Amino acid sequence: MTILATCIAAASSACATNVGPVNPPAAPAVMAPAPLPLPAAPVPEQPSATPAQKAGSTCVSNVAFQNFPLRYQQRMQEIACHLQERDGLPAGYVISALQNARFNARAVEIMTPSPPSAAPAIPYPWWRYRDRFVQQDRLDRGVQFWRGHAALLQAVSQKYGVPGPILMGILNIETGFGTFLGNFSVLNSNLSLALALPGRRRFFLHQTAETLKLAQRLGVPPGTLQGSPAGAMGMSQFLASSYLRYGVTWNDPPGGPMPNLWRSPADVLASTANFFRGHGWQPGQPVLSQVSGNRGTNVAPFLQGRHPLAQLRAADIRPELPSGLPGSTPVGLLRLQTEHGPTLFIAYPNFYAIMGYNPNTYYSATVWAYAEAIRRIING
Repeated sequence: MTILATCIAAASSACATNVGPVNPPAAPAVMAPAPLPLPAAPVPEQPSATPAQKAGSTCVSNVAFQNFPLRYQQRMQEIACHLQERDGLPAGYVISALQNARFNARAVEIMTPSPPSAAPAIPYPWWRYRDRFVQQDRLDRGVQFWRGHAALLQAVSQKYGVPGPILMGILNIETGFGTFLGNFSVLNSNLSLALALPGRRRFFLHQTAETLKLAQRLGVPPGTLQGSPAGAMGMSQFLASSYLRYGVTWNDPPGGPMPNLWRSPADVLASTANFFRGHGWQPGQPVLSQVSGNRGTNVAPFLQGRHPLAQLRAADIRPELPSGLPGSTPVGLLRLQTEHGPTLFIAYPNFYAIMGYNPNTYYSATVWAYAEAIRRIING
């Protein structure tokens, strides 16, 4: 589970639910984020090419897809067969959806990584990334959202164990609390990216299938689902696979109506909290804490991977605010560039739960920073 909902690299947010920005800011050496991360949920094995008409195949695919370039016609037939045989979707539904879909060159352009540069990259400091999303207008919008949904935020937090300010941090970065949801056809984006980005074909083919399944469940034509060029949807920018797996309708029993992640703040908050719970969120535990002291301590051995909290304590690497967690708790040590220079933070398991949403340290640290800022304002 971002670009203001359209995954446009530098001036945007970090598109949600594990698609990630195309060109994310340079991350600190401690945690190199993947520029195009894999989805949170395991993707079934999906070969990049499936013969359109194998011996004994019953799929329907020998049709034209006139809204796609000629060079992709054979692959579109392979995709049509794949969706029927591997994903169990009805032939008529698949063919109709794909024939009404359209190749989106703009989505491909946005999501195509920039070519390598011979010049060394200039590090982009975390505090500048953070400040784009913790500006006063963003905080004002968050306070307004809190005032309108305080009881709901408290109820969702009590049920799922995820604090309201953390959920607000996600909505802030992803869509500015729903002010920019994206206007790309999700089906068109997923199909186009599956065709044009060979290295991500399996991922976007899976999202194509999930988009068709989601449209079936919602009872809407597949082409009407709107979102980012990476296929993320709604106020919290869920991919289709995350929508189906983690989307919940607030206070409705299982088997009830599908959640509305575009227009229902209750469904959005509950689904986002459910996503965090599914990625290991620990109620009542901290996210990040700045390191206190440690002058002269050799921190290099701790800047990669995770280590038992007791090992950091033994090396005199201690948080400013004690966590109360057992020494066996696996934690990371981050070096983030703040206004005051390189600064060390201890990253607790909940930090990595946020990284399940977007595996970029800058993103997760900014969700935390926004949550802290909103909490201070709300608490006076």
